[in-house]
Amino acid sequence: MTERAKRILVPSAGGPGCVNLCRSLRMLPEGAFLVGADSSRYYIHLAEADVRELIPPRSSEREWIDSVNRLVERHRLELIFPNNSLDGMVLARHREELAAPVFLPSVEAFLTGENKWETWQRVQAAGIPAPRTWLLSARQDVEAAFASLGSGPVWVRGAGIPGRGIGVASLPAKTVEQAVQWVEFHSGWGLMSASEYLPGANLTWLGVFQDGRLVASQGRQRDAYVIPHVSPSGITGAPAISHTVRRADINDLGPLVCRAVDRKLTGAAFVDFKEDSAGRPRVTEINVGRFGTTHHFYSVAGASFPELVLRLALGEPLPGWVRPFDVLPEGLYWIRTLDAGPVLVRGEDLERFAS
Repeated sequence: MTERAKRILVPSAGGPGCVNLCRSLRMLPEGAFLVGADSSRYYIHLAEADVRELIPPRSSEREWIDSVNRLVERHRLELIFPNNSLDGMVLARHREELAAPVFLPSVEAFLTGENKWETWQRVQAAGIPAPRTWLLSARQDVEAAFASLGSGPVWVRGAGIPGRGIGVASLPAKTVEQAVQWVEFHSGWGLMSASEYLPGANLTWLGVFQDGRLVASQGRQRDAYVIPHVSPSGITGAPAISHTVRRADINDLGPLVCRAVDRKLTGAAFVDFKEDSAGRPRVTEINVGRFGTTHHFYSVAGASFPELVLRLALGEPLPGWVRPFDVLPEGLYWIRTLDAGPVLVRGEDLERFAS
């Protein structure tokens, strides 16, 4: 480590998104001195940091912010770098009190991004293609969804309403009764939604913005998921296999979705899409103020979005790879599973094992 090494605090450092953030920050040309903070005496041992610090739980918001500031001062840190939406929202709410800078969206952007129903309403108002969706407040809403969409399946999931959410809880329901029982199992009336089932590819688009200006982005397709058998939908949110894509359609739609959430968006955001039967992407959700758990993929491939955020936050020259779209070649594969990988593989190398 050199004297020029960046000194950074990573909250919730024992979580997968933050472990991968630390791995990316380790790749900074000048190096990094990382302080990993966590409120779990168990998961803190997973933090890939130079110093591990136990802090109060985020539910004690005032104590949490005070602890963050003490760590900044004790270790002379230059930047607070969360990769967790809830951490980011609390830090954004208290940004004027922080002892080091952050590079985060507004609290309002966080609240909208966390609320899938509010996001859908904004996307619809902006004329951006999205699956037809109903908020499920009573049985008749389920019946209306099935009547409008015809025979199932109908995609039923948590609506992501902040403070009232019940998690993802996704189910491709084939009948009204299945959907009703799924909602009732989760005590989910008013908290879950039903959408048309989209059969195509799972796509995601990651962008970094500054005051509404797109600085850099990259698209990716999720091909398979870790332990899919534990989810009724086969989708767990943790991709086991994914690959880079270059698609004009998601490059067009990604910034539109982000600006529908916040016209002056600052920070990272990623938009998820699902293709319809004609292969056209439709927006399913947006997450603001953080990278996905597998963003280290891009760093290993040569485009470190965490480095970009750091340079923007500190007002430093940007990396040479930066451009608004398609910062990486298509056909790069990221392969991982539980306790194995990850590995970066080029598409042409997969052909050697094709039957």
